[in-house]
Amino acid sequence: MIETRSSHAQPPRLMKNALGTSDVLAASLANTAPAMSFFFSFAAIAAAAGVASPLAIVVAAIAVLLKINSLVEFTKVTPSTGSYISYIGKTFGPIPGVMTAWALAFGYIVAVGYVMAVIGGWTSSMFQQFLHVNIPWQLICLVFVLFVGWLVYRGVRISTRWAVVTFGFEMLLILIGMIAIVITNGGHLNFASLNPAHLKNGLSGIGLAFPLAVFMFIGVGNPGAMVEETRDARRAVPRAIYIATIFVTVVYLLMAWTTSVSFHNNVAAISGASVPFVTAASRALGPVSILVYLAGLTSTFASLIGATNAQSRMIFSAGREGLLPTVLGRVTKHSTPSGALLLYLGAAFVLTLIWGSHGGPLTVAGLLGTLGTIPIAVVYLVLNIAVPVYFLRHHRGDFSIWKHLIVPVLGCLFLILPLWGLVQPNQPAPFNLFPPIVLGWLVVGAIYAIIRRHQVPDLAQRVGSIVADE
Repeated sequence: MIETRSSHAQPPRLMKNALGTSDVLAASLANTAPAMSFFFSFAAIAAAAGVASPLAIVVAAIAVLLKINSLVEFTKVTPSTGSYISYIGKTFGPIPGVMTAWALAFGYIVAVGYVMAVIGGWTSSMFQQFLHVNIPWQLICLVFVLFVGWLVYRGVRISTRWAVVTFGFEMLLILIGMIAIVITNGGHLNFASLNPAHLKNGLSGIGLAFPLAVFMFIGVGNPGAMVEETRDARRAVPRAIYIATIFVTVVYLLMAWTTSVSFHNNVAAISGASVPFVTAASRALGPVSILVYLAGLTSTFASLIGATNAQSRMIFSAGREGLLPTVLGRVTKHSTPSGALLLYLGAAFVLTLIWGSHGGPLTVAGLLGTLGTIPIAVVYLVLNIAVPVYFLRHHRGDFSIWKHLIVPVLGCLFLILPLWGLVQPNQPAPFNLFPPIVLGWLVVGAIYAIIRRHQVPDLAQRVGSIVADE
């Protein structure tokens, strides 16, 4: 079947000027989900990097800022709802563009299963611990998925406002927990965890902790896909993403420091706790320890909204431009993605349930997060490579040695380490299966891209053709 687009046909568009800078900033922060990300990562980071594990977070933040530079530079000159997909496709052509859409769709759908499994398992454990009621995590997960799907369907403004409110509540609860830890450990306050001399095995310790630390920032650039609905997107979106990255870095460092203080810088105790910050805050909060659990719940909920909003829009854009089946490029009466939203949430929920039948939800979450991150990290790497190529071809007069060559090269170098950590040989099962699964998916994607190129004769002109503010 050959697909063509009439020169007079108007492609479906999202709602213009629905969001301001503050909305995009909140969406970026909600995507990182500081409580959820830190809760389930810090024990392993501390085990790898030792007492000075917060320094691994600083290095990860630098790597993320280098990657964000590439996203921001594309957004300034050609803002697109397709984000990474459109930018890589406009640089290297339709087949790499289709493969990017194929890889990101897989990565995002699998990775959001991490959030679904956590929100189901975490809420179920809260009911058991505080109300002594046993509710299956799968049922809780379904309720949240349906509710988030309804919010995103109703419109970007209402769903983003929900993310803003829940993120604000999350930050308030985290702040209360940190203050309680500092007060109850007043006699043990020190800054040993920020001293490079206390790194475990020096730079190799940071290397081991680096992939996990980078994972805590993985959603911060997702609002780059919301440019079509943002006022003055070329300025607002880059500003919001940079501010969010710096803000969440400070939050992570404070959480790491207070956790270390609570455990008296005992790395064995920190790494031995399944959720160290929760253990520390619960001891400090005593009878109101439920507050720190609520922080985890609201964090996961805000993350699910933010991820669904942004990532379904990238899939929608790929469908609208013909890189993926055009059914994914449809919109609802509220100017929100319909086919892409259904695929994104539906496939992720089914995958989470299938995988969840073989283990506990929090264990399943870690597996899904790891598998989904591999293709996403590959796309980040390719985006950095795309920057100098695109600007030299299309914006040579604006080409900057620093922003369009040196920083992207540094971004590639910083990404190699976490990517190698995800795909290196001799990993334990089932992690050893993840690289061949992703490789197989990319091979199928390459075949699909060749077929799609023949199905859509003007695909080269379509990719990245819908500029958000034009």
